[in-house]
Amino acid sequence: MQVKNKTLENYHINKSVQIDVNTPDAYDGYILPEQTIDLSKSLSVIDLLLSEELNNGIYSGALVFVVDNIEVNTEQSIEIYESGATQWAKIFNPVISINNLYEGIASGFIYAKNCLIG
Repeated sequence: MQVKNKTLENYHINKSVQIDVNTPDAYDGYILPEQTIDLSKSLSVIDLLLSEELNNGIYSGALVFVVDNIEVNTEQSIEIYESGATQWAKIFNPVISINNLYEGIASGFIYAKNCLIG
């Protein structure tokens, strides 16, 4: 789950959040201005669900989600956040996303004309 800090200040998220999980850093626990960080590398799904800092950041617009390297706006971030952990996996896990695409095409829910997947 990638988020980007849209503020001009360091955004405190959780002391567990690390810029590099292998190297301690003075800025661990913060998302720096304009920085994109993958929270799922240092927080569990339960921690993400219960994080007041993440909740406040998404609803205030301080944090937005980044999906497939594309920054989404505040309204879309709130919609993604409110969808819950099951939907998060479908959005942020490429293997699950690809499987859902294949399943949709195979079942006829998704129709793709002249589309090459692979």
